[in-house]
This record gives sequence, C-alpha cells and structure tokens, in this order.
Amino acid sequence: MNVGIFVASLGSASVEFFETAAIAYAIFRSGYPREAIWGTITGLMGVGIVSALMGTGLQYIPIRILQVAIGLVLLWFGWGWYKKSILRQARHKRAGWITNPLESEGIALETKRNQFSQLNFLVMTKSAAIEALEVALVVITLGLASGTWIEAIAGAGLALLLTVAVVAMLHGYLLTVPDVWLKLSAGVMLLSYGTFWLAEGLGFASPLGEFALPILIGFYGGISLFAIRQLQTQ
Repeated sequence: MNVGIFVASLGSASVEFFETAAIAYAIFRSGYPREAIWGTITGLMGVGIVSALMGTGLQYIPIRILQVAIGLVLLWFGWGWYKKSILRQARHKRAGWITNPLESEGIALETKRNQFSQLNFLVMTKSAAIEALEVALVVITLGLASGTWIEAIAGAGLALLLTVAVVAMLHGYLLTVPDVWLKLSAGVMLLSYGTFWLAEGLGFASPLGEFALPILIGFYGGISLFAIRQLQTQ
C-alpha cells in the first residue's frame, strides 16, 4: 500500500469536503434542509460519474508529458493552499468558509420558504460540484502519476465518510475543525508530490527515488513553520 498517496488524497479531499459541508450546513440552518442535502448529493455524484468516465482515458498520454502536467497541477493547488494557510496561521485567522461560508462564497439565498427552492438547490449543487471537481483533479493526478488508484480513491472516499460522520455527530462544533493546519498539511503533501513528479517528467530523477518524498515533505513543512514564526514576530 502506498501510504503517501493515501494520506495526500485523504488530506486534500478532506479540505474540500469540509468546505462543502460548511456551505451545506449554513444553507440547512437557513431553513432549506432538502435543498442542502439534495444539492450536495447531486453535485458530488455528478462530478464523480464524469470523473469515473473520463479519468482513466488520460492514461494514454505519454508518461513524461503526463508527469509534467501532473506536477504543475499539484504545485498549483499545493502552493495556493500552502501560502494561504501560512498567512492565516501567522495572523490567527480562520478560513472564511468555516466562519461565514455563505458570505465568503458570495452566496445569496432565495427567501421563499413555502416550497422546495430550485434556486437554492442549484446554488448548493454548484457549490458541491466545484469542490468535488477539485477533489477529482487531485485524485486523478495522484492516481495517474503513481498508478495506485486504489489508495488515491480510498483516501478520498474515507475523507467523504469522515466528513459526513463529523457533520452528523458534531455539527455544532464545526468551528473547532483545525481548518488552517488541515489545509497546510494538504498543501505540503501536494507541493512535495508535485515537485517530485515535475522533476521526473523533466528528466531530473532523484538518485534516492521515492525516498526523496519524505525529504521534500520535511523541507516544505519546515519552511512553513519557519515562515509562520517569522511572520508572527513582525
């Protein structure tokens, strides 16, 4: 079992699924429980079906081109999460999606309460689909690059189950989720794998092989802690 791929997929998917859960919970609490539930299910299932149909077709792309593309995608995702998390932790801020998810996403709900709101259902479906698309991109790139599809899909699947369980049992405590550290950890993993596969795709394979990954993880993790400490002292 490739533990690294499983953990990278689990951490990355957890970030996006918790964001979806926060939006759904806010819509649920606003008086639209059916719209929140069915919109979430529709958005996640829609992206899941499309990804399953299209994802494996990418395997026919030459491996070097695929490694470069995968490395760039993971670096793009990882750097964004990495940078935001360092700044938020240094400034003791939480992500907008966990403190005020509807406002942070620019969501304005329809105010009719007498019947099923198609508009609010579409708003929730769109929000869930956007987050699910990011999960799909990460899972597909991890699976393609490593060939360990089971670990990549299992990580995302466990992330979804854990998110559902946490929301169901501890929905009143969503604000206690360590969102910044969760996203920072996922960013470190994606940056590490992105750097590794980009280097391989460009022909700069490490003599250490896959043992270079723990070094990269330690490097990016150490830099993030150093950056947080330096920003806090300014």
